[in-house]
Amino acid sequence: MPWTLNFWLRTFQDPGNVWAMITAITTVALVLVAYWQLRALARTSRSEFLYKLKRDFFTDEARRLIFLAENDLLEFQSADISYFRIVQVSAETQSRLAELGIAGSTISAYQVDDALLGPLEDVGILLRSNLVSLNEAYEQFESYVQICAESKAMGAYLESARTGEGNEDVYDGIQYLYERLEKEGPKIRDKKRKAKRNYR
Repeated sequence: MPWTLNFWLRTFQDPGNVWAMITAITTVALVLVAYWQLRALARTSRSEFLYKLKRDFFTDEARRLIFLAENDLLEFQSADISYFRIVQVSAETQSRLAELGIAGSTISAYQVDDALLGPLEDVGILLRSNLVSLNEAYEQFESYVQICAESKAMGAYLESARTGEGNEDVYDGIQYLYERLEKEGPKIRDKKRKAKRNYR
């Protein structure tokens, strides 16, 4: 019988068995230590990755475009080379534009792609691939996604970009990100409120 006292006494009397048990216990301990260290490393790598993603997104150019979209100061112009026109604004708004370094009356659609929509599309793709969690996407990008998805000018541009055969899925990462955040955002906010109340 393997679980009797006699069995264990015989097992511990044989040096080969003792060393085999010590080796097995040591191996298990090393595996556990490696697992915890790799988990810590993965968390650090993920944090660095999110930091870089956020840093790459929050450029001066992206801030300017977000300001224009949020304040409905853009109008999409569909042409051979599409662009956005900055609408006529009051003197006060004009001074805000000057503070942000926004000059000229038009913005290339390529600028909007590169500085704003492209990075948000990447976040949507990463979310869909489970490389970024919904909580992380919410904390870092929720308001910017909402501004872009609900801007008339951005909506017109996205609709234009999706026309034509084979273009139906253009910027569907942003759409996926927006829909997930719209659906789950209130739950995340509610959890945060409850945690804040409990913390007090």
